[in-house]
Amino acid sequence: MLLAVILCFALCYVMAQFGVAELIIAIVFSLALVTCVVVGSNLFSGIILADIKLSRFTRKLKKQLKTASTIYIMGHKFSDLDSVGASFGLYWALRDNYNVVMVANKQNTLARPLIDFLRFSDRECQVFDYGEIKDTIDKNSLLIVMDTHRPVIMDYEELYNRVSKVIIIDHHLRSADFVDETVCKYMKSTASSTCEIVTLILRLLKIERPSTVAATALFSGIMLDTKNFVMNTNPNTFKAAAFLRQNRADPVLIKKMFSESVEVCKRKYEIVSGVELFENFAIAKTESEDQYTRIATAQAADELLAINGVFAAFVMCPSDGKINISARSFGDVNVQKIMARLGGGGHKTVAACQIAEDDFGKVEKRLRTAIKEYIKER
Repeated sequence: MLLAVILCFALCYVMAQFGVAELIIAIVFSLALVTCVVVGSNLFSGIILADIKLSRFTRKLKKQLKTASTIYIMGHKFSDLDSVGASFGLYWALRDNYNVVMVANKQNTLARPLIDFLRFSDRECQVFDYGEIKDTIDKNSLLIVMDTHRPVIMDYEELYNRVSKVIIIDHHLRSADFVDETVCKYMKSTASSTCEIVTLILRLLKIERPSTVAATALFSGIMLDTKNFVMNTNPNTFKAAAFLRQNRADPVLIKKMFSESVEVCKRKYEIVSGVELFENFAIAKTESEDQYTRIATAQAADELLAINGVFAAFVMCPSDGKINISARSFGDVNVQKIMARLGGGGHKTVAACQIAEDDFGKVEKRLRTAIKEYIKER
């Protein structure tokens, strides 16, 4: 910017030697140059921070918002910090101008600390179960689904089935059971998280000062899905994070949200202690099913990656008569492709699947077969 101004003054000085007309031309040219520099700077910090596709999506989103009677924002089952953080970030951005409702299963969630923080710190924030809002749905309702594109793992598939207009915002690779009928969607697997995408949407909506609560919620999802900025990062990840920190996002508070209970810690290390290695892949399981299982399983999968020589980790646990598999890697192994063979999905470094089976032996055999097939195709 300073260089452009200096060049403009130099140009005006030189042209003034030739006459008044030349000086006027130089001044007009200089004003145009400074304008371009300013606009370009704003674009870099805002629109180009995202991309053209996201800009187009945001315009479509705004059109759909205008015609909706009620806008429901919902994430996936066993919602995490990215799902809830992204939902609240968009909810906060829209609630002053639209009738927006945030929907989440408050009983089966991995983001209880974040939900409690939102309800305590933001007086206007309300999070509803499906049963509390099901009678408010009408033909003009709009559903925005965050952090998933698969109906089977949406927090409330019933809500999805009852709403005719659906919008998807997600960062996972496309699965076979994708929601085809949407009024618009934005999916970018190279984004670190859905919270990163929503942060860029806020910039495109000309929101330059999100509340501290909204900034913290969005920052929490980015921290979770990047494993504290180690995995799945890109330049936009750090630009989005910097924007949120400028608006007082609190990483210390978020770190406290990651803290675990003694029960979860014990269960996690019980799972880790039973690990078996298969072709440099760690496989573990727990047959216990209680309120700690989900969190302990995910954390155990992360912990197993710390074992020397392990390329990827898989942890199995029971859930409502089925068996879930949580998969993790550092990126050398694409666990999404392995989980896709078993009917699941996710991201290159974080994926999962759910198998309608209660026999761990059979499920482990299928998992090992999927791993072998993946190795052969690499």
